[in-house]
Amino acid sequence: MKTLTIAVPTYNMERWLPAAIESCLWQSHKSIEILIVNDGSTDASGEIADRYAKLDSRVRHIHKPNGGHGSARQRGQDEAAGDFITWLDADDFLAPMFAEKMLETAERDHVDMVCGNAIVFSDKTFNTRRYFPHPAASRLSFSSSPDYWKSKVLWRWIFSLPFLRTGKDGSPFKHPSYKLGQDVCLMFEALPRVKAFSQCPDDLYFFRQDHKTSHSSLETEIDHQLAHFLAVKDILVPAGQIKPFVKYLNENYWRDIKAIAPRLTDEPRWAERVVELGTSLFAGTEPAWFEASFLAPELKANEKLSSLASAFRLGDADAVRDIIDGLASNAVPDVDKGSPFHTLRRQLKAFFHPTSRMTRRMLRELENRAASRK
Repeated sequence: MKTLTIAVPTYNMERWLPAAIESCLWQSHKSIEILIVNDGSTDASGEIADRYAKLDSRVRHIHKPNGGHGSARQRGQDEAAGDFITWLDADDFLAPMFAEKMLETAERDHVDMVCGNAIVFSDKTFNTRRYFPHPAASRLSFSSSPDYWKSKVLWRWIFSLPFLRTGKDGSPFKHPSYKLGQDVCLMFEALPRVKAFSQCPDDLYFFRQDHKTSHSSLETEIDHQLAHFLAVKDILVPAGQIKPFVKYLNENYWRDIKAIAPRLTDEPRWAERVVELGTSLFAGTEPAWFEASFLAPELKANEKLSSLASAFRLGDADAVRDIIDGLASNAVPDVDKGSPFHTLRRQLKAFFHPTSRMTRRMLRELENRAASRK
């Protein structure tokens, strides 16, 4: 069977890194390489990585100056020696069969990319949910598989390294520097270009959610989260992938603009920046792209976004501001998921849920393994 590189970008993740590394070491498939890419951590992440590198020859600690998650992922890709690569966030963990099942699927189907299923879990309550699960499937194509127009994360996939290094018109795929949305850009680069990809039906990746839900600064939300939609446009529209592009706008851009609208009320400078980015994003788009007759049968139209797109397309900044102000005034307050009642309710639900119990057992085992090495 082929070899797998597991690249683990880490920045100040001392609390979770040991369990992540342990989940690499407990893989049933032993032909793996573990690259811990330390992105200039100022906590004990470096010492933890050094300790594991001495413990197991398959672990390598790569030191680099802080450059962001994208640069850390890129360094892992550049230095990987396996036949395939995956990226594990340093606060997540892998099931023991991850490498075996994913590589088995890749070899059986002769594909350069394989998607696995994932479990999102709360570290506080151990409430779990499956993350956009897919049934087993072989040799799919992006254009004819609308369900995968939502598969925008790197961490549930493995990639053939030769494909990543030559797949973009003979040049390597590059990880962008956006703080938010970087996964999307590389996925939308790769999926239309890969000859075929397959789906492994097993739940193999465990994504820890709680601490990832805090609000970012307006600068990050706008100059990274909203700005990355321009990169997506530059990737998908020239490739003729209009429906995937519109789906991403209908769902993700609309979600993000609604979330940010209330924060723009007293921030005229950032409100202007939102108008500037939106005008560039919708420039050159066709009104018909957002109509039900064009999007059917795979997609539904989003009439509210269509109105906003029209205002951007016409350069009508006043109409854009009116729509965004309306979104701000109609915003629904966030549910306080940190309240004692909410926490207790989810803890009780998790106690009786088989997937939640399994996730808790696996994580406790990983933590115990890490503790036994100290």
